Amino acid sequence: MAETENRTLVPEQVKALQEEFDEFIYLASHDLKEPARKIVTFGNRLTKSLEGKLSDDEQEYFVRMMDAARRQQAMVDDLLKLSRIKSQEFRKEKIILPELISQLAIHPKTLFKYDVPDVVYGDTRQLIYALQELIKNAEKFSGEKAQIKLESKSIFSTVIGSKGLNSSRNYAYLVLSDSGIGVPEDHEEDIFRPFYKINGRGEYPGSGMGLAIARAILDKMGGALWAEKTRSNGASFHILLPSA
Repeated sequence: MAETENRTLVPEQVKALQEEFDEFIYLASHDLKEPARKIVTFGNRLTKSLEGKLSDDEQEYFVRMMDAARRQQAMVDDLLKLSRIKSQEFRKEKIILPELISQLAIHPKTLFKYDVPDVVYGDTRQLIYALQELIKNAEKFSGEKAQIKLESKSIFSTVIGSKGLNSSRNYAYLVLSDSGIGVPEDHEEDIFRPFYKINGRGEYPGSGMGLAIARAILDKMGGALWAEKTRSNGASFHILLPSA
């Protein structure tokens, strides 16, 4: 009997397949963007031209159709954003972290406190986007008068290594905690999957891409993002950023 062929992929093949897949995602999301945009555009025109001419049921159907079209458009936009992160070049620059955090959009009713290191390294624009997504996520699942804290903590090198990073390098370790509904047990990793949603769409709107995008950004910057179960209410997101 002939020996079974060894089909184990070498790293170069894995990288090539990943690049091919990323290119497919980019092209597919780009091609889907135009039809979604046209559905919304022509749907808006029909809504105006048929105003007052539809029955209550027909009006309800139209509202649902437009809502679905806008959700699809948002999902395609987020998928395109995710694919671009993997293909574009990131800058590595000195970032004054307190100054960056002061640029984040925080809801007026949110109680936001932070205690962070002065300097990290990465792409300023992308880091703002990632942290803003984490803040938006915390506010969404915390309701009115959300309480959010972003603070610096110490971390063991073994934990850094367990995230696939070089444990001999210097990293800033940040923990973002909130007063929301928390992350159900055994879902700490699922929430970073694209389009993954634990709760129903009606209860918490959104495309389910925010955390996936934030993780992709931090990974590309040479850092890490993960969630851990907390002893009390709320969620706890853990961030590693290069600090040297």
